[in-house]
Amino acid sequence: MRPVVLITVFLAWFLSCVPALAEEPSRRWEVDTEHAFIGFRIQHIAGHIPGVFSRFSVQMDFNPDAPEKAQFYFLVDSASVHTGLPKRDEQLRGEEFLDAANAPRIIFNSKEVLPGGDGGLTVVGDLTIKDVTAEVRVPVQILGIREHPMTDKMPGTRVLGLLAEFSINRLEFNVGSKKWSQMGLMGDTIDLTIDMELLQRG
Repeated sequence: MRPVVLITVFLAWFLSCVPALAEEPSRRWEVDTEHAFIGFRIQHIAGHIPGVFSRFSVQMDFNPDAPEKAQFYFLVDSASVHTGLPKRDEQLRGEEFLDAANAPRIIFNSKEVLPGGDGGLTVVGDLTIKDVTAEVRVPVQILGIREHPMTDKMPGTRVLGLLAEFSINRLEFNVGSKKWSQMGLMGDTIDLTIDMELLQRG
């Protein structure tokens, strides 16, 4: 009788949990690649050179009722760097800068999410570029969550807007050498912008 009693107790506990699990909102969001941008700019003499990464993937778990439990994972194809000048792009893919042949992925993996200014979040995580992994703090704004207006093609789909703007020192990640800033051709600071929509399908 004892095993039967244990099984009965377990089943009762499991069934009592099912409604709660069913009521918990989904947290997984997927990037809408047609409405997503990962870009950068860096100083060049007296102006700036802008660029983008055209290939990337994003995994995000986010519940607006518990933002501190959010998780972010970004994977960027370093060979997809694009500045509008093929010769410069090839140089950036080369060993001195992104070394795309040996370090094909730029990775950001969140570790902690804290309240930020203006109702935003501060996402603390590890950023890996080439052979260097360093902790960075990224201010993130959740711009809003709305139902997708194209209900016939995207029934039950919600859209989340995300904006992150932050800077890194390229020298800390072995992206180029100090000689470029000493010559006045390139700054050491890279300004990064992530501006995208993510989808939660019904």
